[in-house]
Amino acid sequence: MYLSLVGQYPQQTNYTRIIIFTVLLVSLGSLLLVTVSQIIVKIRERNTDGVLECIPILITNLVTMIKIVNLNINRELFKKLYDLVIEEWITLVVNDDVRTLNKVTKQGSKIAYLYRSCLLTSLLFFALLPLMSPFLDIVLPLNETRLRQQIFKLNYLVDGDEYFYYIYFHLVWSSTVIVVIIVSVDSSYMLITHHVCGLFAVCGNQINRIMENINTNTNNIAEQGDLYRRFRNCIIIHEKALMFYELVEKMNRNSFLLQIGLSFMSISVTAVQAVMNLDQPREALRIGLFFGAQKFHLFFISLPGQKLVDHSLELSDNVCGSKWYQTPVKMQKMLHMIQIRSSVPCTLSAGGLYDMNIENFGMIFKSCMSYFTMLMSMRES
Repeated sequence: MYLSLVGQYPQQTNYTRIIIFTVLLVSLGSLLLVTVSQIIVKIRERNTDGVLECIPILITNLVTMIKIVNLNINRELFKKLYDLVIEEWITLVVNDDVRTLNKVTKQGSKIAYLYRSCLLTSLLFFALLPLMSPFLDIVLPLNETRLRQQIFKLNYLVDGDEYFYYIYFHLVWSSTVIVVIIVSVDSSYMLITHHVCGLFAVCGNQINRIMENINTNTNNIAEQGDLYRRFRNCIIIHEKALMFYELVEKMNRNSFLLQIGLSFMSISVTAVQAVMNLDQPREALRIGLFFGAQKFHLFFISLPGQKLVDHSLELSDNVCGSKWYQTPVKMQKMLHMIQIRSSVPCTLSAGGLYDMNIENFGMIFKSCMSYFTMLMSMRES
């Protein structure tokens, strides 16, 4: 449903996709235009605080553009992944394998649902904050009109009070487009990555099941042939998991590099903004929601990478913990191939410079706080 909203569902027609993609880019471009205009004005006024206030908005807009453009550029790769997922669910016939894959992918679905719910809820609160003053003017009127604050302070080249609602609806629409694109693209990334994790889990489950039922004293040719067939099927599942991983890595590698770099800058600047506005509760709440959403986004695009590392290494543990030494030599060679490859973790990277995992998320967040301290020092000086 979400992919359909952003024109990236594989079964949509090219005509529908192009129309939706154009509308989204125009919406993002309109917000980008007024943001850059505000930055130029604040630079001319030598207002550092004003420039810092616009940078997180600019970066969030750029990150969103990167997400949707990257998915659109790699739509053939994404369609291939989508078709392979469907094919895999059809070809898995053993109930234990289906249950294993279903268990892992359901975890991904729950994480994606939590991610979408939190960001959409934050958007709702974010959008309602500017309406507090007009609402209080109606419910608890004063002798004067309360000060009205927009979602973002941007340059529209018109009177902000006179065109308050026009500006407000444009900002709400643009913010909604940004959040819907982010949750759509990231949710699909989470689900596909968990599908890869599920294939690794299926492979490990097959190895454990084979080893539990293996009969080391049998000379029955039919039984040995069945054992060989099951091992071969396990290798095929492992190769499919690796193929899925390589496609996901190829599709997101460059996009993640830009997203991580921009998010790093945005979190640092937003933290400075939050400190700058501690004396204004409503403004501090707005910036706090934005800051929390940025950290939340960075954490949840790092989490699937960690899950992939864990499941790919767990397969190696399954092989080591099995009774591989009781299998025929031919089977041992097959197991050895799986063990060698699974001992190297499957990591999703940002341009090969940054691995997407929880440990690096913690490190980059600490670095953001260091840059926050530096920016505060520069501002005070």
